[in-house]
Amino acid sequence: MMEEPKKKIKFNLGELLNGQFFESELFVKNKLLLFVIFLMLVANITVRYKTAKVLREVDTMERDVKELRAHSIAVAAEVIKLTRPSEILDRIKNSNLGLETSKVPPRRIYVDKIE
Repeated sequence: MMEEPKKKIKFNLGELLNGQFFESELFVKNKLLLFVIFLMLVANITVRYKTAKVLREVDTMERDVKELRAHSIAVAAEVIKLTRPSEILDRIKNSNLGLETSKVPPRRIYVDKIE
C-alpha cells in the first residue's frame, strides 16, 4: 500500500486580504475550530478588559480607605480632646451661659414604691 502524498497547503497574505482564503479547503474543513478559536480570543480580550477595570477600581477604593482611615483617626482624636473635663469646663466658661461647676457632690435620691 502506498500512501498518498499530502498536499502542501499554500497560504499567503494576499489570499486572506482578497477573501479567497475563506473559500479554501483549509477554511471549509476547519471552520468550526476557527470559530471556537475566535470566540476564545474574544472572551480573552473581554476578560482582560474587565480585569483591568476591576483592578483600577480596587486601587481607587484602597486609596479612599486610607484617606478615610486617616480622617477617622483625626476625628476620634478631636472627639477625645473635646470630651476632656478640662476642655468642657473651658468651653462652658467661654460660652457665657452662667453655668458653674457644682461644689456639692451628687447624692442618690431614694423613692418609695407606691402600690
